[in-house]
Amino acid sequence: MPSICILTPSHSRDIQRFSLLRRSVTMFAPGIAHIAIVNSEDLGLFADRFRGEPGLELVATRDVLPASIERRRRRSGPRWLAQGWLRQRTIKGWYAQQLAKIFALASCRYEAAVFVDSDVFLCQPLSGGYFYVNGSLKLFRQRAWNAEQLDYDIATHDILGNPLHTVTGLYDYIFSPSCFRKSSAVSLLAEFDRRGLARRGRWMRRFLREKRPSEYNLLGYAATVLEGLAGYQLMECDPGDLHHSIRYPEDRARMAGQIERMRTDPKPFALVQSTLGIGFEQISQAFELLAAAHAPMARLDGSPTARPPVRTGPPPPAG
Repeated sequence: MPSICILTPSHSRDIQRFSLLRRSVTMFAPGIAHIAIVNSEDLGLFADRFRGEPGLELVATRDVLPASIERRRRRSGPRWLAQGWLRQRTIKGWYAQQLAKIFALASCRYEAAVFVDSDVFLCQPLSGGYFYVNGSLKLFRQRAWNAEQLDYDIATHDILGNPLHTVTGLYDYIFSPSCFRKSSAVSLLAEFDRRGLARRGRWMRRFLREKRPSEYNLLGYAATVLEGLAGYQLMECDPGDLHHSIRYPEDRARMAGQIERMRTDPKPFALVQSTLGIGFEQISQAFELLAAAHAPMARLDGSPTARPPVRTGPPPPAG
């Protein structure tokens, strides 16, 4: 089976959420390596908090993002803005995290990555084999069917410069989790270069101008169009098949019922959108219920203590 890791972007304001994700990975997927791409200024905080965690590798954004993007990302923090930096030269954290995922995957030493954000946690035992079918990586996708999903994929074609009148199918690749091969990120960056969009960061400027860009849709385009699904098994399904979800404001009203379903009918993952302002204590209680219900099953891949210690620093060169 090809090598695979979990890849998570995070920062200091998400450290509680990340700690819960870490607990779930340690409990339910101890055999899968976990790489966290952390804001450079927060690397020390994460290293202190998660020192000694088995199998966790911390990588600073400065070692992943292009230097120009990293500078603008750092200028986006409250301290920098208070010093008078022009807002048009800053980058929202959501955009920086998406770009970091693309560049981290392209330089990853693993053949594939499972993207799991800090507001997601695992709900049942998983091995690396869960993400493969006969050696091919699962590519989760559905037809875009609402305005938000359509807009994410339209933005993908705008960034690439594809004439919209030639686009006849629009898709949604935003799943928790989303899985992509390293080759797809490499192919995507090569395609930007071939189209002259890598020069002076043109494609990234386009990305930052979009209201709804999606790194997953860009990588999905690379996997399906540029690579012709080589090394993938296309999985046409609903995101709800993979995870319980509290994603939109209207979902908050059913939080209690969803927590009960997480316990009685667990799916592999659970998403509690960080922008909804749901208290960490409530989310933690939901995980504790899951942990109590499924702890006896959680050693699917063996003892987590057998894995290497936490690392910090730039990712090693790809083999």
